[in-house]
Amino acid sequence: MHRFDRRLRVAMLALAASALTFGSIGASSSDGALNASTGTTVQAQTCKQQGALRYGLAGGGVNNLDPAISNLANRVVIMPLLYPSLTKLRQDGTVVPDLATKWRHSADLKTWWFYLKRNIRYADGRQFDADDVVANVLRNLDPKVGSGARRFINDIRSVRAITKYQVRFKLGSPSAILPDALYLVKMVDVSDVSRLATQGNGPGPYKVARYVPNNTLTLVPNPFYFGPKPCLRSITIIAQPDTTSMVTAFRSRKLDMIWQFPATAVSAIQGTRDAVIIKPRTVSTAHVLEVDTTSPPFDNPVARRALSYAMNRTAMVRAAFLGEAQASVANSPISVTSPAYNKKLPKHTFNLNRARQLFTQAGIKPGTKFTYWAQAGKRPEWITNGQILQQDLRKIGINLEIEQADPATWVAKFNPSPKKFPNLIVATFLSLQPAPALGLSAALKGCDCNWGLVPGTPYPRYYSMVLQSLGVPDPAKRQGLYDRLQSMFNQESPFMVIAHQSNLVAAHKSVNGAWEDPSGNMHLESARIVP
Repeated sequence: MHRFDRRLRVAMLALAASALTFGSIGASSSDGALNASTGTTVQAQTCKQQGALRYGLAGGGVNNLDPAISNLANRVVIMPLLYPSLTKLRQDGTVVPDLATKWRHSADLKTWWFYLKRNIRYADGRQFDADDVVANVLRNLDPKVGSGARRFINDIRSVRAITKYQVRFKLGSPSAILPDALYLVKMVDVSDVSRLATQGNGPGPYKVARYVPNNTLTLVPNPFYFGPKPCLRSITIIAQPDTTSMVTAFRSRKLDMIWQFPATAVSAIQGTRDAVIIKPRTVSTAHVLEVDTTSPPFDNPVARRALSYAMNRTAMVRAAFLGEAQASVANSPISVTSPAYNKKLPKHTFNLNRARQLFTQAGIKPGTKFTYWAQAGKRPEWITNGQILQQDLRKIGINLEIEQADPATWVAKFNPSPKKFPNLIVATFLSLQPAPALGLSAALKGCDCNWGLVPGTPYPRYYSMVLQSLGVPDPAKRQGLYDRLQSMFNQESPFMVIAHQSNLVAAHKSVNGAWEDPSGNMHLESARIVP
């Protein structure tokens, strides 16, 4: 048996995408998937393995197969294909059992028991059991590993294999959402971690056949998979030099699917024979600008509000997203389309005079230079946004230099967090769930802005209200907390929200069963190609 005990100064778990039904949850049924040709939902079923799916990524391919190492979003599509979790995500953002059959918790929500399926094997045939769960949770909790999941599970005080098929978790504080947080802990074979980055070995529906880092990755069915057998002979993820090349390859049918194509290509995709744009049922993702709230000048919330007033969000949505996004007019992580949006928030309307006043108040003088940090060859809309901001800041004497880097270099600039990046304005995309609690917790968990690491910030009060919102049964009172949290976010501006938009995904109509979740990630577990 393995045991892990920790004493943490701050009890903190990520907030869930949706409310859980307390108590034991039974085995899950097959999840629905989106039919690209009709936009309807189809159920997973027994199928003949046929077809080879070619999936395009722009601006860099899959750089690492270890789910605990890299934070690049373009790798997320491989995670459920190779490495399932105890739970899995559905299209509406809720979680159901996957490697687990059920779970239960104590009355105080501080102890949880998960029960595992008994027929699980890794792709190399080795059996998966409770000791593997413990080993993976421990590895993701290790700060030296730098796992992105750590921030969501760091209130776990102990994890123990009670039997071969039962795992017990003990938390430092009550939580109703441990199953949601554990979705982010992907189960891999950690018996030889040196092989994970290049070979991988998981209990998912597919396994690695061939891999050339940052170029191509080919997956084939895992013969030991415990669930419905995959419907594809292979999935090949192919790096494209840039979005233009990716769209061209798709339109010439050299690719079956493409992910994160720019809004400027929407009309071209719509004019392509046999092509459809796949959209999620709900959208909770956002384009934002992050700054280091622990380094001058953006450790001062006045400087952050100044930057927010200097952002012409309307022009950015029109020029960069061609109207395919909703501007965040009051700088809230909650979309203006959400029923939980606080309509009384003060608007951060584009106002250069107000921005100049606030910059001066924060001690930022004319001639100050900032660097705008974006990815090369992948997100042209970020460059457009940067150019708009650059032109407007120049009008009030602030210089903005735009730099582009390959995705790996870009993410290393401010990751793993916490990491100092003074005078840097980072263009990024946050994958948030639609539930208000999770959207509002983005300031705590979703960004690398380091808000809360400086003593004296309102962070503890903000965090306390987020936790409180989980236990308020009355909708009106709960909305009251959401309103207060949005007001605090509006005032503090831990990061600046430009607009809410999902990742744009296109597929040929022969692709069936692929779907995009509310966080903008693609799911190919049930994908097939129909002749």
